[in-house]
Amino acid sequence: MAIKEGYKARWLMDEAVSTTLLDSSGNGLNATTSSTLDSSLDNKGSARKVSASSQGIYCRSVLSSNKNFTISTLYKFDSFGKATPLSWETAILGITSGSARSVHIAVSANKEVGLYYYNGSVHQVENSGVFLKSGEWVHLALTALNGTYQIYLNGKLIKSVNQTHDVGFNFSTCYVNGNYNSTTNVYGSYDDIIIWESTLSDIEVFNVMTYYFKEKRILLHSNNKTYSFEYKNEFEPIIMTSYATPSPYQITSSGDYSSDYACWKAFDGKNSGYTNSWITTNGVPLGWIQVKFGTSKVYNQLSFTTRDYTDSNTTAPKEFKILGSFDGVSWTELALIQNQTGWKQNETRIFEFNNSIGFQYYRVQITVANSTSYSAIGELIFGYKRATLVNLSSKSVKNFTKYGKPILEYLNAPISETSYILQDIDSNTLTTKQVNKKPLSISLN
Repeated sequence: MAIKEGYKARWLMDEAVSTTLLDSSGNGLNATTSSTLDSSLDNKGSARKVSASSQGIYCRSVLSSNKNFTISTLYKFDSFGKATPLSWETAILGITSGSARSVHIAVSANKEVGLYYYNGSVHQVENSGVFLKSGEWVHLALTALNGTYQIYLNGKLIKSVNQTHDVGFNFSTCYVNGNYNSTTNVYGSYDDIIIWESTLSDIEVFNVMTYYFKEKRILLHSNNKTYSFEYKNEFEPIIMTSYATPSPYQITSSGDYSSDYACWKAFDGKNSGYTNSWITTNGVPLGWIQVKFGTSKVYNQLSFTTRDYTDSNTTAPKEFKILGSFDGVSWTELALIQNQTGWKQNETRIFEFNNSIGFQYYRVQITVANSTSYSAIGELIFGYKRATLVNLSSKSVKNFTKYGKPILEYLNAPISETSYILQDIDSNTLTTKQVNKKPLSISLN
């Protein structure tokens, strides 16, 4: 089964850039979180682990109408941040105004799933009689249809509540005393949060659940050979705390406005407030910023985030180059990014470029500015997008289970790598080894 198209926002969780969860719907509704990665969900990439009170996931103004919507996610309950959470501290998935009104799926102190809402005068939880197990992945969905809210667990309707009060347009995984952005007392993991501005039917919710938990596996077959197709889209934040910490990274620039706006702050993994940014020397809006990785790295995309301040529309650059170098002296131009206008505060844009060479240094050089005073960058993160064709030795059940894909996407992407799976079989064991070039011979001992 396929997931219904036309969603308003979708956060796959492993496509994260610093504290930003990139929206794969194309609508630009990036979410925010300081949660950490959780790789416990097999074959589905990395989830996000909320394991502290300040690690909620949120996005403002996702909906333009809250009368009809659907929210879907994979969820794993872990623990509570306090021994006896109050009713409004148990929300894990829903919509809120960010102040006095909300509707959320909640999990009570005894792990019972329920619907939490606050209508401006009273906190209310209506439980379902269905309980979660700690450490177990489930599929959760919340639907709204003109005041009727329904909760689904693993594709099955478990609670329906009729309420006519208004809620907001903001998505959040928490609701604590009106704070919808980060403060949470329910710790757990999320993967693939999807929001539709329409009400999915019972069968459509069931099909979404089936997509994750009862999927068929697919391999490619051509000319008597069997392949698995792997596509990865990864960014690698380095979280600097000074010009050369942590080692071996080093951040340098053509000049800093002051120590408060040092160049390493464009690689510090955060963008909360205008001081978490690099600003060029005052009166010199053209300049460069570079990172030395200490080893050769192949990158072909850049995440560029403006600083978290109202002047971003003028201080973010209009044109810049992306350069690579082996030694920090001779540079190769990898991309020229032009006509970048209309920047917004704390906005992230992803720039892709052709590169298959491992450089030790990467530089962003501002060549045309939007301001005559200085230029500013909130956060820079380099990444690598690649497609790999994996040549398998056979169409065995083990290979279907381990290397088969639930859905084949990005088949039009250029194949940049080919790897080979070698399997040695004896009476007791099956040993698998993956290599990045075709073997000259195979020896069975």
